[in-house]
Amino acid sequence: MKNIYKTFCLFALSGIALTSCEDSDDHTGESIIEYTKIGATVTSESQSYTVSESDIHTSGDYTIPYYITLNEPVTVTTIIDLEQTGGEADSDDFETTSITVSPGDTTGTGYITIYSNAYVEGTETIELTAKSRANLNINDYTIDITIDDDYINDQLNFELNWEGSFTISGTGADLTLDFCAIDFDVYIYDENLTDTGFYGAATESCPESTTLSGLPDGLYYVIISLFDNPLSEYNVGAEVPLTFSWSQEYFDSVAGSITMNEFNTDYTSGTYVIATITIEDGYIYTVEAY
Repeated sequence: MKNIYKTFCLFALSGIALTSCEDSDDHTGESIIEYTKIGATVTSESQSYTVSESDIHTSGDYTIPYYITLNEPVTVTTIIDLEQTGGEADSDDFETTSITVSPGDTTGTGYITIYSNAYVEGTETIELTAKSRANLNINDYTIDITIDDDYINDQLNFELNWEGSFTISGTGADLTLDFCAIDFDVYIYDENLTDTGFYGAATESCPESTTLSGLPDGLYYVIISLFDNPLSEYNVGAEVPLTFSWSQEYFDSVAGSITMNEFNTDYTSGTYVIATITIEDGYIYTVEAY
């Protein structure tokens, strides 16, 4: 009789242990006990998009939302990702955010952002596929995006800088001459030495800086002109260095500077060629010292 009683108790305890294990299942994907995953559907307004990179350069980055709807609320936090499964675009061209569904919720939203990066790339494509990290049985969802109408930066940035000073020693007090009191301007002449009418760097500023774009292909001269010099009355002949620098965003090789020492504080006028600019295909710039 005692043996029967002990056997009965042993079976009862085993049943409690099994029940306890089943109750600890947290549906995170880590449990060894199988269960039926919650069904879910990933959608977007379309599964095929064509985006103009030139348009979004003007209007701002292009954002595509995508959504998930669950058949029932989740009991733990659930995450859905978009993984790139095709196409030649990379992280310079787009970015995705995951969808996070909190316990008790049945919906969520993520985003795909398309960037305009101004690299010369041609038409690019992206294929993205939805993946669940755990807990969900999602539909086969793929979205295809084409990025065309390549935006190419055709702007050449340049600056003429002559900031500096010269101090004249006096018996009473020293006098410091500020070179920025002198007014230098920058002009662009074509290969026939005809003024192109570009006056973006003729503004009485120190330094003068502007952006060049829209000129036809060809050879151009960068002209430095002394417009006004109130320091000439001091007759000290102090050298005024001028540095012409340039750059083109997204084109690392298009950058440099040239310094000229043709002017001093006694000059009241003067015009010099400091550099040449060659333009090809509307956006390829080659700048060289003259």
